[in-house]
Amino acid sequence: MPAESFVDAWAAALDLTEIDLTQDDRLALANAIRSGTNRLRVVDAIKARRPIPQALSERSGVQAIRREPDHYAILENFTRFAPGDDPTFLRYAFSRICGRDPTSAERLGLEFDLRRGVTTRAAVVKKIVAIARRDGQTAFWDTLLPGNENEVHADSDPSNARLSPAGLLVDMEGQATAIFVREVENVGWMIAPDHLRQPLQINEGNWTVQPGWLLTGPKRSFAEGTWLLDLDLIQPPNARLDVEIVANSGLDFLQSMTLTGSFSGSLCIAIRRDHRFVELRIRVHERSPEDSWLRPRNISMRQVP
Repeated sequence: MPAESFVDAWAAALDLTEIDLTQDDRLALANAIRSGTNRLRVVDAIKARRPIPQALSERSGVQAIRREPDHYAILENFTRFAPGDDPTFLRYAFSRICGRDPTSAERLGLEFDLRRGVTTRAAVVKKIVAIARRDGQTAFWDTLLPGNENEVHADSDPSNARLSPAGLLVDMEGQATAIFVREVENVGWMIAPDHLRQPLQINEGNWTVQPGWLLTGPKRSFAEGTWLLDLDLIQPPNARLDVEIVANSGLDFLQSMTLTGSFSGSLCIAIRRDHRFVELRIRVHERSPEDSWLRPRNISMRQVP
């Protein structure tokens, strides 16, 4: 049966109206069949559009009617949910794919990236599927879009190609980069060995932190000129961190600020010839036990050409 006829036949069999299954939805389903998507998956997607029967919704003995959590995620069904309301979208996606609500750290990190526009909802759904697999569940993602329209185009991090746990790195364009801490997806953290830090304790994919100095180092000389301190940190909204760049054993303060909540950005630092033993210092403020966590995704310095 042709793709369009197949979709229309199932829509008629399930008594779906033009409101339940629009012409755009029917075209998307037909295109998915033509691009090779299993027809059984298309049937499941059509069945999901069935409204709750009026007779059942009015019965006093029926408290709720819910579908079982999906074993696979159709990207379009999730990305279109609650437009403009990322927290609701995240709770829905975790509930349907993982069978639970997101943890505080998961919600803050994903919501932070969505709000800044550095990721897309489609990419987030794929991450949630990966989290469900990590939790031991069988989960997959698929799309009804034809061709490669579902591909997420994101700028890759060029520093991944020159990632190293120690030393000053210089790329092919001559830009020097010193990596202090960096999270590598599905691997863990790269931490420069010439830094003093609190004992590393990982809990649910985050660092467990205590009040006091979290990270200090490397107490080394950097080339004279302008540098950028790149920070990408996820933490509870009310949690605070002191971030300082000092030289000459703390006698000269090159940069100092207090961060409240999650942060992603760069700080400009001017290093002179007489600035020796440059050191990054990060201090954790007092916080409640449930907020005693931090997820440092990137802490590094790069020289401005």
